[in-house]
Amino acid sequence: MASPSHDSSRLDNTLAVIRTLRDRGPVARVDLGTLNGISSATVTSISAELLHQGLITELPPDTPRPNGRGRPKTLIQLAPEAACVICIKLSINELQLVVGDYAGQMQHSEHHAIDTLALTADELIALLEEKIAEVRSTALASHRRLVGICLAVQGVVSSHSGTLIWSPALRFRNAPLSALLAERFDCPVLLENDANCIASVLAAQPAYAGYPNLVVIMLGYGIGMSVLIDGVPFLGANGSAAEFGHSKYQPGGALCACGKRGCIEAYTSDYALYRAASDVIELPAGDSAHPSEPQMQALTQLALQGHPEAVRIFAEAGRALGYGMANLLALFNPDLVLITGSGVRGFTAMHDAMQDAISEALVTELIGPTRIASCPWDRDMTCLGGIAITLQATDPQLLMGST
Repeated sequence: MASPSHDSSRLDNTLAVIRTLRDRGPVARVDLGTLNGISSATVTSISAELLHQGLITELPPDTPRPNGRGRPKTLIQLAPEAACVICIKLSINELQLVVGDYAGQMQHSEHHAIDTLALTADELIALLEEKIAEVRSTALASHRRLVGICLAVQGVVSSHSGTLIWSPALRFRNAPLSALLAERFDCPVLLENDANCIASVLAAQPAYAGYPNLVVIMLGYGIGMSVLIDGVPFLGANGSAAEFGHSKYQPGGALCACGKRGCIEAYTSDYALYRAASDVIELPAGDSAHPSEPQMQALTQLALQGHPEAVRIFAEAGRALGYGMANLLALFNPDLVLITGSGVRGFTAMHDAMQDAISEALVTELIGPTRIASCPWDRDMTCLGGIAITLQATDPQLLMGST
């Protein structure tokens, strides 16, 4: 007969306790039971096992209550040093590596300027192996084990097969990355689209917890999207679903970074906005194909200040975004559409044209009660999402390995 530790119900309850501690921080045992619908006896037994495995620690008891009544609660928390994960964000000309501890907090971050478009697939693998090995060595000095790695990529990926299908940051396509790195580092390697990583962070926030059918649109150098249906990411047959930026706005229109014409991205992305503006507006010097944040800030300010050409360009971008969103509303009828990413800096300049396009494209009944909102981009959530996804994916194996 299977031992209690390997019983599926027991495992589910243990994972629920771990997720709650990761989301909320220190929690009393009695509150863990209430939050997860688990009996006090079960929580006590689970916490005893986790303490024995070194996966949680107890905090000192609270100060006794002034009236002297009742016993103080003892809080438990995940032991940050119990394990770590590494998340690598690959974007145009940049590689970011982050270490996340077992509690899901970022402990180390480093950036490397890389000419990503000059790399071959073999060179990328060699570079990743080198940088991950360096970061792993540092991480294992303060964490007991490395349980997983996440590669978050700007572009189209198959998370099922671990294959990078296409990215604007690279000149090659269809590269199997996960299996090679997993063999090298002897741990699971997840390959994720950057928008899915960001959506996982937003979906966990209390402000958005009541929206099970959630769409997150990422504005930035490219245009990304993640669709959550009943809280579960919709990935499609090979993991490359929800490529909103490469759906069509104007067949035969402006050239997209994917090589095709008329994509929404070819009108709404940073490079598209800057390309359109550079023909008619004097702009700061720099790489017009890969505009920097200062370049985009300068262009956005022109639009917000009423510069006629800038206003026109952002309005066209908003119109493309609106027609794309109209299709999204008709097909998925989500509870909430969140627009975020670094490109949200220009959302105000796009907003009215976007709303007009939605109204032109759809009857009111198809627009329905869907809420459309923007979310400030005050921090890059990609690596935080990658850390959370990797920890959740590897928690069961860690529990089994610790018994």
